[in-house]
Amino acid sequence: MKKILILALVFGTALYANSYNSSSSGSSSEKTYESSSGNKYQYDLSDQGDRLKYSVDVGAQLRDSVNPSVDLDRGLGQYGGGIKND
Repeated sequence: MKKILILALVFGTALYANSYNSSSSGSSSEKTYESSSGNKYQYDLSDQGDRLKYSVDVGAQLRDSVNPSVDLDRGLGQYGGGIKND
């Protein structure tokens, strides 16, 4: 049982690390979801916590509504939210 739990923990951590990149801006650290097309997003909408945060972030929703590449990513099964215009 412990081996399965450890394997699940290691695998889950690897998946998390692959979908998020840490980027520093000043003294605070911010996570970024990067789609396979290279777009960077503030939220990973496959994560329940991020979906909740995105649902109340009107600015992120507005950025997504005016950027056509968001629809392209979602058509490819990439569910980032709050596209960043770096």
